[in-house]
Amino acid sequence: MAAFGVHFGTTSACLAVYKDGKTDVVANDLGDRTTPCIVAYTDLDQAVGVAAKQGSIRNTQNTISFVKCVLGRSWDDPVTQDYVQKSPVKIENKNGQLVYLVNFKGEMINATPVDVATAIYKQMKETASSHGDGDIHDSVLAVPSQFSVEQRKAFGECASQAGFSVLRTINEPVAALLAYDLGQIDNTLHCNVLVYRLGGDSTDVSVVRLHAGLYRILASTSTQHVAGSKFTNVLADFLAQEFYKKYKLDIKESRRSLNKLRMATEICKHTLSTLENAQVSIDSLHEGVDFHSSVSRARFESMCGSLVQKCTALIEDVCAKSGVNSSDIDKVIICGGGAKPPLIQKAISDYLSNAEMLNSIPPDEVIAIGAAKQAAILTGDKESELLEGENEIECLSKTVCIKAMNINKDIVLYPIFQEMTPFPARRQEVMNLCPNQTSMEMDICECTDIENPDTAKCLGKIVMRQLPEKACISMTFHLRSEGSLHITCREETSQQMEQITLDVCG
Repeated sequence: MAAFGVHFGTTSACLAVYKDGKTDVVANDLGDRTTPCIVAYTDLDQAVGVAAKQGSIRNTQNTISFVKCVLGRSWDDPVTQDYVQKSPVKIENKNGQLVYLVNFKGEMINATPVDVATAIYKQMKETASSHGDGDIHDSVLAVPSQFSVEQRKAFGECASQAGFSVLRTINEPVAALLAYDLGQIDNTLHCNVLVYRLGGDSTDVSVVRLHAGLYRILASTSTQHVAGSKFTNVLADFLAQEFYKKYKLDIKESRRSLNKLRMATEICKHTLSTLENAQVSIDSLHEGVDFHSSVSRARFESMCGSLVQKCTALIEDVCAKSGVNSSDIDKVIICGGGAKPPLIQKAISDYLSNAEMLNSIPPDEVIAIGAAKQAAILTGDKESELLEGENEIECLSKTVCIKAMNINKDIVLYPIFQEMTPFPARRQEVMNLCPNQTSMEMDICECTDIENPDTAKCLGKIVMRQLPEKACISMTFHLRSEGSLHITCREETSQQMEQITLDVCG
């Protein structure tokens, strides 16, 4: 029986299959091992993947990309608002949700992020059908560890609508460890693993502790300031300057010229990952002028020095958050399509010189392969040598806190469970009310930055009224193993009690 692993990234998707005791990436109908996460609406049809990307120069306003950033997020989410500002596609707010306005077959239609993501999953499903067993497409999805409940649910629903039978959703760092069979064939292995995923639009760095076949994500850090697109931008800026020096024409005056240059630059960057020199040739780049240039790997690497420093700074950050010294990192897994340039892998290897580098699998295929191996475990594949059973310790992806007002009447967040707290967990707190206070209202939130109340999302609230003077309230917070948070508040004198159960980000 075939079991599939699906990694839906910000810029590209990858599908792997576990069959007959072997795991491999399934190439699409063009022979490519990854598919661009791009959907285009045209006068004739809906294009997905390479066809959509190739037509984006002429059809920019109807070509949707980076949908992973907004799927499962509300209109008011800061990430959504940033996305709206940058998107060339017209976007509107419909009932608190993002909606694209695109021209399809001569008519303006609404397309939701769910529509776009489902179309991409359907393309992956067609690829899976060439290696599957009939209509059964058991699969495991891999998502970032910081994803919310809503985001995980949205990705699962889109995959299901596309025809995948979703067995489980796992965190990307854990999928990376599974790809290299860490803790599976040998469950006595104990080590700290740093997973460095440098994607097309963002970078996630995680520290995972492996013990007795169990994975626990100690800490993760994520940023959009370091990504494969940033390295592409550096090279594109250099080529734009070369064009200006030669012809005194500014490419930045034309969005179409910029798109043509960027597509050629991506190809050049990928070529430099394997060769010492790459050629750039673009017909009619700007105002009918052709452009031809040559770039060496050494020149490209010299331009990216500041970005490489940011790459290693993320390692410092995640080690500090996890409480693990960089010298205590035993293994490093490099993944993500943006991590292909040798200078990135060398910088990480030099920074963690005592750790073993695991980079034998192509970076953009690692997570999909790990997800496929998890799918094989869940389907009970008899050919699999991997160990059966639950292998990931579920942890909070965001900090759970109480929103309150301090004596200066400033809104502050008081942490109850820190980010990456493993399930289950229990905390007890005591609240003493002011002498004149006979009621209590407490907002329970999750946040990404405890110092910034604007990052807090309210999960629910508890209200207690008609309390005695100088009331003392005992609060018990129980983070349950299935991912819910049960809160009990009891006033000691009157024994008045309120309780609530909330879903939290696992």
